[in-house]
Amino acid sequence: MLEPNRSQFVSASGTRLFRDGQPYFVSGANYWQAMNLGMAAGSSGDRKRVLCDLASLSKRGVNMIRILAATEGSQFGTQPDRMYPVLMTAPGQYEEDVFAGLDWFLAQLPKFNMTATVSLTNYWTWSGGIAQYVSWITDTRIPYPKQWDHLQQIFVGGDYEVFLNYTNRFYADASIYETVQQLFKTHIKAVVNRRNTVNGINYRDDPAIMAWELMNEPQIIAGNNGQQQLFQWIDDTAGFIHSLDPHHLITTGAESKNGEQWFKAMHQSRHITLASCHFWPLNWGYYNSTDPTNASIDYSISKMQVFVEDNARWARDMGIPVVLFEFGMMRDNWGKFSGLGGYDPQAPVTHRNMFYTAVVNRIAELANDGMFAGAAFWAYAGIARPPTKPTTDITWTGDPPHEPPGWNSVYNDDEKTLNIISMFSQLLLS
Repeated sequence: MLEPNRSQFVSASGTRLFRDGQPYFVSGANYWQAMNLGMAAGSSGDRKRVLCDLASLSKRGVNMIRILAATEGSQFGTQPDRMYPVLMTAPGQYEEDVFAGLDWFLAQLPKFNMTATVSLTNYWTWSGGIAQYVSWITDTRIPYPKQWDHLQQIFVGGDYEVFLNYTNRFYADASIYETVQQLFKTHIKAVVNRRNTVNGINYRDDPAIMAWELMNEPQIIAGNNGQQQLFQWIDDTAGFIHSLDPHHLITTGAESKNGEQWFKAMHQSRHITLASCHFWPLNWGYYNSTDPTNASIDYSISKMQVFVEDNARWARDMGIPVVLFEFGMMRDNWGKFSGLGGYDPQAPVTHRNMFYTAVVNRIAELANDGMFAGAAFWAYAGIARPPTKPTTDITWTGDPPHEPPGWNSVYNDDEKTLNIISMFSQLLLS
């Protein structure tokens, strides 16, 4: 087999990304459902939809898709609000049809001039995630946090702090650390070394992959040694990926919401070559979705501007690029569309479009000054639509199964929102 053309890999130099010798700016979309939708058959497979969605995004200048390469199954049977079928049915045991769905998806990206950021696990349980690793090793049930009940159509569930304490054992509990880390490294090796059954390219040699991401949204560890513990896990994991694949970028998946010290602790490993941040105004308490005035959206925008400028400065201090890998907002949630109406695809997106416009304008300004490498919105549902009545079936919109379908989804007919993404792509090239 011919050696891969390394110039086609996305690389980093200082705070900028490059590809084929030219600056590479990320105009991205989150499409976590890629692996399952790429399956040839089964309840989730829908390759026709994927091709339609990729064509729609490509038309808007989107050049990077952020996806999962990890779903973990439970020894206690089917679990609530999780992706099925899973990739890893038990430690080291894989469902080949799901892996082949990932193969097929990655093989489509060059046709659309796109790359992928590939996340190797998830902090949150909607894909199984690292809590499942803890569950496997301790043979205990995961204490799920509050999640969406699709039949009652309300948020229900357990204690968030209890969930955090349980899940953080993955990288903070010395009694199980070596065991869970070895299981995770085995999974990393299975993914990075995989030979694509569609195009014959080993993932480690595939320029369609922009970056490996350690985990979607690793959370901080409480206590005096928290930063050092998390750094050690990041450095160990990123170093292992680099030993298998020295050519792709490696990023953390961090939200970077906990200030400068945590940002630098989570990105100081020499094996981390791309910084990560996310911004969620509703989840972080800045935005009131039921307020029809512009008060809370204006406040959210002001907080976003400070946030991205801080992250840009911290990344510059460390000499690495940074991407806003997630930003999102729900549809208008007042008047006719109050309550459950805020999840209706027909609900307006007045505040979302104001927020998106502010994000892309500021990121583009920073990118053109060499201070940011791009951004990716959450999330693209494309031609999918939420169910019209309560159901436990996974709908594969832009919202993971633990959330109400339609919450943060961008649809193929959200023309004004997609025009903002088109504008972003054009601004990045100006």
